[in-house]
Amino acid sequence: MTFYNFLSSILSYVFTFIIYLFIFGVIRLIYLDVKKMSRFENNSVSGVETASLKTLHGKNQAETELKNRYMIYGEAVIGRSKTCDIVLREKYVSNQHVRIWFEKGEWYLEDLGSRNGTEVNGQRIRQRVMLDPQDEISIGGLRFVFEL
Repeated sequence: MTFYNFLSSILSYVFTFIIYLFIFGVIRLIYLDVKKMSRFENNSVSGVETASLKTLHGKNQAETELKNRYMIYGEAVIGRSKTCDIVLREKYVSNQHVRIWFEKGEWYLEDLGSRNGTEVNGQRIRQRVMLDPQDEISIGGLRFVFEL
């Protein structure tokens, strides 16, 4: 066996291993995506509190099309990143801008260190705040109304 035959055998095993890693990665991503989306198949998840953010269309027009309503099932991270539960592709929205969650009978909102900040009823928030129905939330210039 020559050196080139040996090297060829090793490289074919390495290449096969890389292909299997790639296939495994694709299958894993599909599984995680399906698992995440299965929470949102209908508008109610049993045993989980739900709320929504209704989009207010104002003077500032969004760069991309916004939904009229975004559902929140127990907890949601809102931001520009694809990993967020609610993705807002706007230049003034941080990758992970805010988090809204239900805890001990109340809904809360906290800014996740966003560059442009978050406002609730016109007041910039610095720490977590308790949300009430009809509170107006501004996320990077986009306005929403919190609804139960």
